Amino acid sequence: MTEPVRASKWGRPLLLALLAVALALVVARLLGGHVPDAALWATLIVLQIAVFVGVRFPALGMFARPILAGQVQQPVVALTFDDGPHPQHTRHVLDLLAASGHRATFFVIGQRAQEQPELLTQIVEEGHGLGNHTWRHSYLTPALPARRLEAELRRTGELLAQFCGHAPRWFRPPVGLVSPPVGLAAARAGLEVVIWTETARDGVAWADAGKGLERLRKHLKPGAILVLHDGVHTAPGQQPAVYALLPRLLAELEARGLRSVTLDALLGGK
Repeated sequence: MTEPVRASKWGRPLLLALLAVALALVVARLLGGHVPDAALWATLIVLQIAVFVGVRFPALGMFARPILAGQVQQPVVALTFDDGPHPQHTRHVLDLLAASGHRATFFVIGQRAQEQPELLTQIVEEGHGLGNHTWRHSYLTPALPARRLEAELRRTGELLAQFCGHAPRWFRPPVGLVSPPVGLAAARAGLEVVIWTETARDGVAWADAGKGLERLRKHLKPGAILVLHDGVHTAPGQQPAVYALLPRLLAELEARGLRSVTLDALLGGK
């Protein structure tokens, strides 16, 4: 099995150290010790900032150690697509992948997958992988109780198992935000949290394909996990950035002798 590249191992010790300092100051204050108000408030503010940064930047590893890449010798990367399935955009992405022979992993939203079962069947039949992207893709996911999020992840996994024969091993939280409940819920549900090496940031209708390609191009090396979006809501007649971005990215991979494989193939899964 390929050894994954994970988030920093120093994030959690740093957070625990900040917590210990804050707790020590509060206890000392309660016991009548001389603790200046400025020192107490400064420590609490730094702690709050650390928690926010830890959620926003999961590569720091404060609340979990998500996978960022794979350590491989072969010239392979893993293209992943978030927020689908979309009745038009996902089909277009599948057509582009089929024409080039590349494989990818689709992190799907359970609610959308339930509404588009034929697309789930097509994804699997064409040799691609599935990943868990929660049931509703709420931006409040980091604040959900771990028990509620675990139930949501299990519900999505059970649905996806109907198409690929087993509950997917991989989980990507919405927007890549990792909080303590997210890490705990994923562990309880038996899921590995996968973030990315780089994202095209094309998950909105007004995303720029050229800028997205530039971000990804800097990380086109063996083992990279790259994120694009096939589930973007667009106005009638409007094309999401992935339409222009993906053909250029696939050509870039070919020029560099790289192939895209599923996360199972990259990291070693079922």
